[in-house]
Amino acid sequence: MPQRQQSADGFIYSILNGEVPLWPDAPIPAFADNLQQELHLQGLYPLIYHLCKNVPAWKTWPADIRGRARKAAFHHAAHDLAVEAKIHRLLTRLQESGIRPIVLKGSAIAYTHYRQYGARTRGDIDLLFPRSKLAAAFRILEAEGYEYIYRQGYLGQELGFRDTSPGQKNLPLDIHWRSSSYVLLAHLLDYDEIIASAVSIPELADMPCAMSPVHALLHACIHWAKHTASGDSIRILWMYDVYLLARELDDGEMQHFIQSAARKKVCRICAATIASVKQAFPCKNFDILHGNLSKTQQQEPGARMLERHAASFAVSDILSSGNGAVLRKSLQDILLPPGAYMLRFYGKKSPLWLPWLYMHRLSDGLIEYARRKPGK
Repeated sequence: MPQRQQSADGFIYSILNGEVPLWPDAPIPAFADNLQQELHLQGLYPLIYHLCKNVPAWKTWPADIRGRARKAAFHHAAHDLAVEAKIHRLLTRLQESGIRPIVLKGSAIAYTHYRQYGARTRGDIDLLFPRSKLAAAFRILEAEGYEYIYRQGYLGQELGFRDTSPGQKNLPLDIHWRSSSYVLLAHLLDYDEIIASAVSIPELADMPCAMSPVHALLHACIHWAKHTASGDSIRILWMYDVYLLARELDDGEMQHFIQSAARKKVCRICAATIASVKQAFPCKNFDILHGNLSKTQQQEPGARMLERHAASFAVSDILSSGNGAVLRKSLQDILLPPGAYMLRFYGKKSPLWLPWLYMHRLSDGLIEYARRKPGK
């Protein structure tokens, strides 16, 4: 058995790189338990099943592992069908009202880049809205049976909704109006830019509702940097997403990606993401992208997000871009987030509350920022 397959992770990486290994004759102690735990925690059972089920080596695996993978794949596919119908209805209602949300991250990539239906698991559905349409979007969400349940972080400015319809199977919705919760990264990809080149997911919406391949890879790199800064573990699925996105870029798209990363001053973030992922998933396109990104010599304020436990906000962030539009939007995010967000968060209905809510938020935020420990 090759050395990289001696661990559960190595075994998984071999499969995701296109090799379905035989079950080892003499596996290391607890190998089977470690593999099953990793497949469960990483949400990989359905994907592994679809990649392995028709390969002869699959039959050498223990029957209980194969059974769990098959059951998980079928369960997830059935759940996806129920979710798909509900989300199609929701997106149709939104689009009929002149609101065009963008489906982000895994919920979009599951359709655009995974070959097997239901292979890409996810814990929620992320939707990006234009800031000006949030109030109308919330009204439609609530009319469709969703209710507000949480927000993420003081400056995160994301709202969570859950479906309350009787008997409905659905995933929670995370509602965004900027492409990242970190101030330094929040407006690198704005809604107007994304929607202009959006691509279709016919199963979810009648109009284009997903990022273009170039924007999707940029966003995946920004997402990677955000979790690196937060000190989070990087999931194998996120790495595999980056691999699939990069692998399928054509020459023109790779050039567009390199130029966009340079223009948005995220070459170091993108190069670091690609360097990390290509250790697990070697790919010719990774070599080309990393080689070109690494040549760029420019000041990139966002590169501080590559430090683990980097603060999500520092005063210097809003001054470091040198871009007046980004400065304005960043200050607006911090001082005057959307009124619809404020009312949902504070549980108020009348907009007459907004001046007081903004004052309360600002005073609380200043106290929180003053008490924050370095690196938090």
